[in-house]
Amino acid sequence: MTVGELVFANVLDRRVHEIHGDRGPSGIYLLGVPGRALPFTIYRAWKIGTGTVVEEVHFYGPSGRLAYRWGPAARRMKGTMDLTEERDVVEDARLDESGTHVVSFVVDGQIVGEIECPVFLQEAPAKLPKDVEDGLRRSDVIFVEVETDGRRVSAPTWFAYRNGRIYVLSQREPGPQEQTVPGIPGASEVRVITRRKATVPETRGRDTALGEFYATVRVLEGPEWEEAAKILADRRRSRAGPAVDSIARWRSTCAIAELTPLVPG
Repeated sequence: MTVGELVFANVLDRRVHEIHGDRGPSGIYLLGVPGRALPFTIYRAWKIGTGTVVEEVHFYGPSGRLAYRWGPAARRMKGTMDLTEERDVVEDARLDESGTHVVSFVVDGQIVGEIECPVFLQEAPAKLPKDVEDGLRRSDVIFVEVETDGRRVSAPTWFAYRNGRIYVLSQREPGPQEQTVPGIPGASEVRVITRRKATVPETRGRDTALGEFYATVRVLEGPEWEEAAKILADRRRSRAGPAVDSIARWRSTCAIAELTPLVPG
């Protein structure tokens, strides 16, 4: 016996939902594969008997594997004579495939309905939103955070910013010569916290958080490493000696990573 009826469902990018509403074009966007999805909305319109049910939403990729699971979550239903509408924004989904996904809507362990949802690979913007751009341009240091074994580790990190990308240098073996950035190399994603000096008199001289976002990590090699090293050497305020000396030392001791912020342009 079915628990009820799924009258309508949709999965759509949060930006699309804000403009077009519940029936806007379906779709989820990634800035890298695998990678964290940009925030999206799951909309459901149910006709289910009055009471509390346990709801889940399962996403299956083109390969047939379970890619992401939302829930379980307890929800109160209004009854079969009324429409119970649910909207949830998802910000923590990680998907390892693009292409059409099958989305299963599950109530009390029973699949009540399914829809198809395209997952697109979106090109990362060369220009970030103004508040993010301003935070990066006005900061000498960002905090880079990674989660390992259920524990968050973060460190202040000097960096260079250019054309929507953040470049960071990380000494492979911790030591006094250069910074070692958590998760670089090794992590596919980090969290970035930008900070700026406060301007109001009572807090002047202290840092205040300006913004936080996730970023994908790509470790550079070859010509890309060399080009990023020049950018970083020019940016390095405490550099001793010419830039070529720093770059020569970095070649054998340091990784350079390109961080792509996971924020819509």
